[in-house]
Amino acid sequence: MYFSYYLALLFVSYALQNPWLMGGVVVFVLLRPVLPDPVVLWRTAGRVRALETQVAANPANVTARRDLARMLIERLRPRRAIKILDVARERHPDDAELLYLTGLARLRAGDAEGALGPLVRAVEIEPRMMFGEPYRLAGEALGRLGRLEEAEDAYDRYVGTNSSSVEGFTKLALVRRRRGDAAGAQAALDEAIRTFWQVPAYKRRKDVGWWLRAHLARLGI
Repeated sequence: MYFSYYLALLFVSYALQNPWLMGGVVVFVLLRPVLPDPVVLWRTAGRVRALETQVAANPANVTARRDLARMLIERLRPRRAIKILDVARERHPDDAELLYLTGLARLRAGDAEGALGPLVRAVEIEPRMMFGEPYRLAGEALGRLGRLEEAEDAYDRYVGTNSSSVEGFTKLALVRRRRGDAAGAQAALDEAIRTFWQVPAYKRRKDVGWWLRAHLARLGI
């Protein structure tokens, strides 16, 4: 742990002497939403090629299409994933996972309105699928569309299904704040911070960013 702090101090010291490095870091931070994770690219490269071969050889292979679409979404190629999922859903229109992935891909492609239909249908078929992930994505889509009352309801349903989500409580608080519900926002932030300390250590490492966001929101930042 202390070695990590030492490395961080060394990096800061070096960066201050090399402004171009700091500039590069800023650029990467700004472009992070549109740059695929290099670890994901490396981890999925061979598997993507194998799945593409399977789909080309057997266009009716829905399992291969589903897995390929999931990896393409991870690699920030949602529009290609949508095309693959559309064909799969022609054969299995009521497959909850295909619907969920379609909603996710459309949302990542910037189509918040188009994401809602498949996400709603997914939870109609399987209400507790993936610990409420379709509700979280629906909340994000509705928030982008300015439909805040519905977004709050979606996040409420999400934390009702996944009560250990620091992200869920924080996003619920932010939507409530946008709606002018200061007391409700504060209650959700309190729950986000309390939840952070109740989850296992491995999950705290994953959720630390949302924990910090909850604290900043408490300060009105």
